[in-house]
Amino acid sequence: MTRGSTSYYVIHWIRLYFGAHLLFSGVRYALTGYVPMIPGIGGEWVQANADIYLYQFVKYLEILTGAMLLFNRLPLLALILEFPASVNIFWLNTFIVATPRQLFTGPQELFLNGILLLAYSGWMFAAVKPKLEPLWIWNGRKAYTSELDRGYVDK
Repeated sequence: MTRGSTSYYVIHWIRLYFGAHLLFSGVRYALTGYVPMIPGIGGEWVQANADIYLYQFVKYLEILTGAMLLFNRLPLLALILEFPASVNIFWLNTFIVATPRQLFTGPQELFLNGILLLAYSGWMFAAVKPKLEPLWIWNGRKAYTSELDRGYVDK
């Protein structure tokens, strides 16, 4: 993606919007304890998650991942960490609850996370490479050189 191109700015605006959305949702819960009223079995499921503190964990994770996206710090890690929650929100809102509000927020959550994962997926190339040599995290810069093609080199 070329810096300054239309797609570059569109992706950055989507990242900023999704980051602000996550941060707002998490901070709103942290400050007020607000849990949206969800009808039917979906509400029971959310309450069960709150009873075992999984709901709270996800909300604090939203604060972390929202800030990471908003400030462009480790955005791919933020998207990967948030993806299971996005799929969960999509499934619950779209197929289980399916009220008008949920029919907007569920697909939106998965779309935003999915499009950003696609936009940043080039950085995951090593994860889908069929054969890899061991590489310590502190030697990670070597992943972007041809040194590993010849074998592991400690320099």
